[in-house]
Amino acid sequence: MKLGHKRPLKESDLYQVQEEDVSQTLGDAMQRKWNEEIERSKKAGRKPKYYKALLRCFGVQYARVGILAAIEECVLRVVQPLLLGGLIRYYDNRYVVSLTSGLVCAVGIVVISMVHIFVYHPYNFKCRRIGLHMKTATCTHIFRKALRLSKTALGETTIGQMVNLLSNDVNRFDTSCIFLHYLWIGPLQTLIVVVILWYEIGPSCLAGIFLLILFVPFQSWLGKVFSRLRLATAHLTDDRVRIMNEIVNAMRVIKMYAWEKPFTELVELSRKSEIGVIMKTNYFRAINMSVFFTSSKVIVFLCLLTFILTGNILTAEKVFVTISLINNVRLVMTLFFPFGIAMGSEMLVSCDRLEDFLQMEEREETNSVQRSNLRPKPRDCSLTVTGLTAKWSSATEENTLTNVSCSVKAGELLAVIGPVGAGKGSLLNAILGELPAKSGSIKLQGKIAYASQEPWVFSGTVRQNIVFGQPYHEKKYNEVLRVCALETDLDQFPNRDLTTVGERGMSLSGGQKARVNLARAVYCDADIYLLDDPLSAVDTHVGRHLFDSCIMQHLQHKVRILVTHQLQFLKSASQILVLREGHMEAIGSYHQLVNSGMDFASMLSESQEEVKIPTVLRNTSRGGTVINGAIPKVKLLQDLELASSPPSQFSGRVRNDSISSLHDSVEAENIMTISGAHTTNSSYSVCDDSLPTSPRSPKQHLAHRSDKIFIATEEEKSELLVGKGDDAEEENDKGQTGSEMRSHGTVKNKVYMQYLRAGSGWCVIIILIILNVLTQILFSGTDYWLSYWTNGEQLRARLAVNMSTGSNGTNYSYTDTPVPEGYLDTVTNVYIYTGMTIGLFVLSMGRTVLFFVVCMASSRQLHNKMFRTVIRVPIQFFDLHPVGQMLNRFTKDLGQIDEMLPITVFDVISIFLHFIGIIGVISYINVWVLLPTVLLGGIFISLRRFYLSTARDVKRLEGITRSPVFSHLSASLQGLTTIRAFQVQQSFIQDFDHHQDLHSSAWFLFLSTTRWFGICLDWISCIYIAVVTFGFMGMKDALGGDIGLAISSAMLLSGMFQWGVRQSAEVENQMTSVERVLEYSSLESEAPLETDKDKTPRADWPERGVITFGDVSLRYNKDDPPVLKNLNFSIKRKEKVGIVGRTGAGKSSLLTSLFRLTEPMGTITIDDININQLGLHDVRKNISIIPQDPTLFSGTMRKNLDPFTQYTDDQLWRALEEVQLKEAICDLEGGLEARISEGGSNLSVGQRQLVCLARAILRHNRILVLDEATANVDPRTDGLIQQTIRSKFQECTVLTIAHRLHTIMDSDRVMVLNAGSLHEFDEPHILLNKENSMFHSLVQQTGRGASEMLHQIAKKAYHERHKDDAPSSTTERQDNVEGDCEKRDNAGDCERRDDTEGDGETRIHKPVT
Repeated sequence: MKLGHKRPLKESDLYQVQEEDVSQTLGDAMQRKWNEEIERSKKAGRKPKYYKALLRCFGVQYARVGILAAIEECVLRVVQPLLLGGLIRYYDNRYVVSLTSGLVCAVGIVVISMVHIFVYHPYNFKCRRIGLHMKTATCTHIFRKALRLSKTALGETTIGQMVNLLSNDVNRFDTSCIFLHYLWIGPLQTLIVVVILWYEIGPSCLAGIFLLILFVPFQSWLGKVFSRLRLATAHLTDDRVRIMNEIVNAMRVIKMYAWEKPFTELVELSRKSEIGVIMKTNYFRAINMSVFFTSSKVIVFLCLLTFILTGNILTAEKVFVTISLINNVRLVMTLFFPFGIAMGSEMLVSCDRLEDFLQMEEREETNSVQRSNLRPKPRDCSLTVTGLTAKWSSATEENTLTNVSCSVKAGELLAVIGPVGAGKGSLLNAILGELPAKSGSIKLQGKIAYASQEPWVFSGTVRQNIVFGQPYHEKKYNEVLRVCALETDLDQFPNRDLTTVGERGMSLSGGQKARVNLARAVYCDADIYLLDDPLSAVDTHVGRHLFDSCIMQHLQHKVRILVTHQLQFLKSASQILVLREGHMEAIGSYHQLVNSGMDFASMLSESQEEVKIPTVLRNTSRGGTVINGAIPKVKLLQDLELASSPPSQFSGRVRNDSISSLHDSVEAENIMTISGAHTTNSSYSVCDDSLPTSPRSPKQHLAHRSDKIFIATEEEKSELLVGKGDDAEEENDKGQTGSEMRSHGTVKNKVYMQYLRAGSGWCVIIILIILNVLTQILFSGTDYWLSYWTNGEQLRARLAVNMSTGSNGTNYSYTDTPVPEGYLDTVTNVYIYTGMTIGLFVLSMGRTVLFFVVCMASSRQLHNKMFRTVIRVPIQFFDLHPVGQMLNRFTKDLGQIDEMLPITVFDVISIFLHFIGIIGVISYINVWVLLPTVLLGGIFISLRRFYLSTARDVKRLEGITRSPVFSHLSASLQGLTTIRAFQVQQSFIQDFDHHQDLHSSAWFLFLSTTRWFGICLDWISCIYIAVVTFGFMGMKDALGGDIGLAISSAMLLSGMFQWGVRQSAEVENQMTSVERVLEYSSLESEAPLETDKDKTPRADWPERGVITFGDVSLRYNKDDPPVLKNLNFSIKRKEKVGIVGRTGAGKSSLLTSLFRLTEPMGTITIDDININQLGLHDVRKNISIIPQDPTLFSGTMRKNLDPFTQYTDDQLWRALEEVQLKEAICDLEGGLEARISEGGSNLSVGQRQLVCLARAILRHNRILVLDEATANVDPRTDGLIQQTIRSKFQECTVLTIAHRLHTIMDSDRVMVLNAGSLHEFDEPHILLNKENSMFHSLVQQTGRGASEMLHQIAKKAYHERHKDDAPSSTTERQDNVEGDCEKRDNAGDCERRDDTEGDGETRIHKPVT
């Protein structure tokens, strides 16, 4: 507490987690009890119940804690009112009752207040700690279950739903634990109180108690209502969190497609539904709170009214004993008891949701996968698949795999090929046990390692990602780095392999992630290697190095299955398995399949879907064998064999009749990545780098900035540390990763004002204040009126006695006695008290409902404002901040604002007004009581300030340590297949337990500081009660009603004051959630989405698609060096431009500037309009993009294609037909209304890419951008995309970032970028004729055979483009071009021959004839 008062607390200040709070121990215990419950339920033939497992695990210790609550409620709170009655009796009859009796009663009141401290606080602390244990054990249980879920089950749930289980559902255990004991204590206390009241006021007590008991069925009904609404809220929150999770992960795509508005509407609609249900809950909550607020007055009124009407006389002793006892019972029966019902009901709902999740299908360890118990000798290892038939879900009719058989022994390599959706990945999944087998068998002899198609990298160091829980052996580790071509990359990192890669490996390029992914498998030292297309994301020479050094040499004695689209490696395979639509088309060696002719060749040809020869090559073969413009079937393999021949064999064998199949032959040799390629003499070299580099090398550059990046933040060491765009080294430096935002000091008054103003205007706020004040006046007025009424009745009774005594034996009845002066008769008092009680209920209901309406309006506005801001922030924000941080704002923080904050704020307002009312009443009776009250207030305020300085930081640390729990779950589910393949689930469970332990430590500290504060306040309150109680002992002539009101109010005041201070601290803690939401609501926004009216372009803009860059530079942060440097060029209408360059050259940054994802410096014009002056939507809507990573959203196929509902069904079906997806979508249930899973996981990567192509066809813009769109797809899909682009986008300007060189060799021009500068920009053929050009060196690295064919493609395309020129001119021009290019120096003259217009456009003079 002292440390927190001196300075802000840090994560390092947290204590080590307590032994009994350890996540692993609690999780193990819960797992055992749940397994026992499953066994019991099977025997009993019922559904297993999670709450029963919880009871068996924590029930005994929870039951023991209940004894403390029983002592407090059934002993202390019953005895104290009786002692108060004794003290009032002393004041009313001080001449009869001895002073000793009065002092005993006074001391007893004070002692009971002291004993309360030793009973209540241990109860509260232990209950909350048991809640922590339940929460921790359940979270561990959820995570362990998540790691065991089958792929089918994962399709039925979402990460968002699991995050909701971890955040909202398990939090019910915290609050439920405190109130559940009152379900049995409440009735017991009521019984005791009834007995005492019967003794005090006779049967009259039954009137009030009967009404009190009626509250029980009313509360039970409310509990069911709350339970139903809670379930509805949970489902709606799940949906909203799922949508948010998808949006945050796909923000780059959403921005480029200009889809912010439909997603904003989607989220706001989801939020509106959620708020609607929460508002319904609050209406019922308002009824409940109003009933509670007025119930004591109504119950006391009924008891006393019955007492009077039965001919009894009111006395101060009877009134205040009755009031105190009924207040205690009322507190339990109308607040704690219903809370117990409501919280218990909500906990049961949460348990039901947990049961549903925990009973989801687990990955079947089917009998068809036979694993050897002992690891065999390396030479005896093998993998045999026999007659395997399998499908993902029993609900689908078609099998995923049908009768697939293969066998691989140690030292053999099986290559698996086939088009999109052929079942290649499914085969690996079946071997891994992910895909349940329907029939057939899989026999594994040896340990498995797996490299996934989509590289998975988790937040940690490079070394942690490679070693992956295995023992670290330096020699072996260095060898793995060498064969996986990672040595050069590590040299570029400031901490080499100890560099932290961040969440989802954001600091690594795609190729680096793929190699780390492969290195993890290689380091594992397994016997059987399943490699799912690991070579597609790396450069050509790196791919060759990986295949030769790693797969063929380092793993030469292992069992290897390689799924690949890179046909140049097939010759080295021992066997080739050809799959098509889940069936085996063929299996055998390379030469067997070549000689068989039909099967294998047919498969390859069909994988191209009879791709038509591009316009530039069509009908140009001389004596060639082009059948209807399609590739002959057998010839492709012959050309492939030719291409993969050694250079000496290839020399002089470029066939005249094979030009038409050049694209496809090159594709077989050259399906590769060129970004990051180096100029070397050997196509197998990895490290030698002779390309020109920027003034500061990447290594120097990273070292220079190592103080900024790769450093763990104090708040979230386990979170994302480095942001990354698409350009690797350059983008490693875009800026420091945003740690969890964390403000210091008190929550500013402005935050409170913004919260209130978000939900209403000043007029409503003033009405709310007036209603609250009037309600409190009536509440305090009823108390005072009861005291006034009691005093009048007592004086009248005394007067009756005195008159009877002095009237010579005449007995005056009470009714005959005149009403004392200044007082009213009984009937009038009854009417007035009745009117005040009814008015109190009406006003109380009105103010409560209005308050919750305002709070819900605030909550809705805060969410909408935060979301609208977040969806409009620049893209770097999403690169720099982990998903967990953002989801924390939209789940936990909004949950607090929705449900907890309104109740707590209402509590504080009520307590403050009640405090003012009580002070007013006490001051009226005895002004001297104000002195200790003021003193008490001063001490409380000082203590509150001291407490809050620490509590605030502890609460914030608790929030910050919660984020890694969610992030770890998200990351683990993304790499689930890899985790299970390597059987490192236990390691990930331990990491999760570590995150949980850190959070438990912060939570334990929060509980401890809260209890410390409560104990301090209770001791001061105890002193205050003693001062007030003994202070009245010296007063003379005081009426019992006044004394009873003053002392009972003092007792109430201190307890209420303490609760008020605690709740005000809690409000401030919870207001940090509002503060965190407001932080995200004030983030800097991008440029406006819409253009100013006076600058709006024509509706048909751009009609030509001419793009001009004028002195364009780009930097991601102010302090960083530019990643694009003074680019000047112009792209003509309908021009097809390829963009190439090594990793970090600036290719993706160029697209970033074109889409204005980051605002560039300089001028970019499209059709002579400066896009910097347009709204972002006007720019982005008019540029189509097919991104590298295809992104789909959960929802319908229609919504994925057309979120704005702009197109007809016919147009959508036509677009799907043109990308050959119509049949696949027709097969899905619902067609266009078919449900797409989260992330599009029910479609293959290739199919997802084709959906993106369909989107581009629908938009039909003049400009199309392909961002390495075919890097991760098979040749068929690649060919299909290329064919569609050539036919459908013939009239468009197309920019292609190239991964596969054959895709850009027939481009009109090629742009070569280097270190952010434009190095070369000309026609491919012209650049290839200049031997010292960078483009020439890139092509040479593909190997001599492929290089020759690429030259042929470029040359043929060049002649086709210029065939309209006069023959002599063409020849002369070509000779000139080739001659000039040989003579010119390295100054780049050949690329900048005539920059006539100053816009960087290359123009070539035609010879004068």
